[in-house]
Amino acid sequence: MQKKLLTLLLLICSSCTSPIEPVAQSQTLTTPLPMPTLMQTETVEIRNDWNGYSDITPILRHYKLRIEHQKLVGNAHIALGGYGAAGIHQQQTKRLIIPAAVTTKFLATLAKTPLQVGSYKPILDRTDDYPSIEIELKIDRQQVIFSSQSQGSNYIPWKVTVTQANKTTSYISNSAIPAQALQILDPYLDRQGIDRIIQRRRQKINRNFRSKIPTSKYSVPRRA
Repeated sequence: MQKKLLTLLLLICSSCTSPIEPVAQSQTLTTPLPMPTLMQTETVEIRNDWNGYSDITPILRHYKLRIEHQKLVGNAHIALGGYGAAGIHQQQTKRLIIPAAVTTKFLATLAKTPLQVGSYKPILDRTDDYPSIEIELKIDRQQVIFSSQSQGSNYIPWKVTVTQANKTTSYISNSAIPAQALQILDPYLDRQGIDRIIQRRRQKINRNFRSKIPTSKYSVPRRA
């Protein structure tokens, strides 16, 4: 009896042509940007533009900043209505100094951005609303650009390109972190200046419009 059982077990084992392989686990593609690299940033350029159906279109907000004593120092250039008639384009340049603590928080926040390998496809689900945002960081010979043309909340998804040694790698990020980093700088990016030039542009548009209204040769008699 024991011999029969042993023979049966040997036959069963010999019929197994290949061992059972363990199921491979998929590797996550999400990774944070290297913190030490971004914390060594030398210059920051921000281009926060918008276009659409409006009497002030487009709105262009460009910031050229550099790190000095851990602060962001540079200029804000704001322009409105560049596509309108000559003489109604409004623009302004202002000096900016962003405190060291705010600068550190901004860079540290950006460094936490999770990345995935993939092709960037902006979310565009409505007309006459075209944001265009770029945050460009230069660190020695490395360049990191966060950009988005998405209309969704926090401009998700974002495209992130990293250039080093003449090689550029592109990623996408389905995270609100780049928008949150911009919000950290927002109180220092001269929003009051934007409001002022919007007001000046609309006043100029109104003056131009009124100047083109023909005056009547005949006055209407006043009723007694």
